[in-house]
Amino acid sequence: MATKQRIVHGAASKWGDASADPVVYAAIPECKALVVPVIEPEWIDATSLDSSGGFREYVKGLTDPGEIEIPCGYTSALFATADGYREDGTLLSIETTLPLERGQTTPDKFVFEGYVTPSIQGDDVGGIIGLSLKIRCTGAYTFTAGS
Repeated sequence: MATKQRIVHGAASKWGDASADPVVYAAIPECKALVVPVIEPEWIDATSLDSSGGFREYVKGLTDPGEIEIPCGYTSALFATADGYREDGTLLSIETTLPLERGQTTPDKFVFEGYVTPSIQGDDVGGIIGLSLKIRCTGAYTFTAGS
């Protein structure tokens, strides 16, 4: 059976003000990777004197969607937009769309929310100036499978 794996090229990352109804998405320009939050549950130590065999025991606590970084090429317009969102404390809705899998007519989509902090990346004399969009995610993401 042939693989259904695909390359990242052709994916899309968009953002918009999460308070809008409906959210109006615009492409994140010069985006270089697709990103989706990693959902990490907190594990709370519940070990007691009664714990069997001297093993630690844990219970599941709250879940943290964490922080992600979206690597982009720097443009003054992108920096101004991201910094404006940061300054205003805008809660963003971010939509990541994957390229079509063989046989799909609609793509897989992930949507999540978070707050952005932009930072310029450029420590190599001959390198391209980059812009990292650090997103402090909040809440769960939604996944819509393509068909």
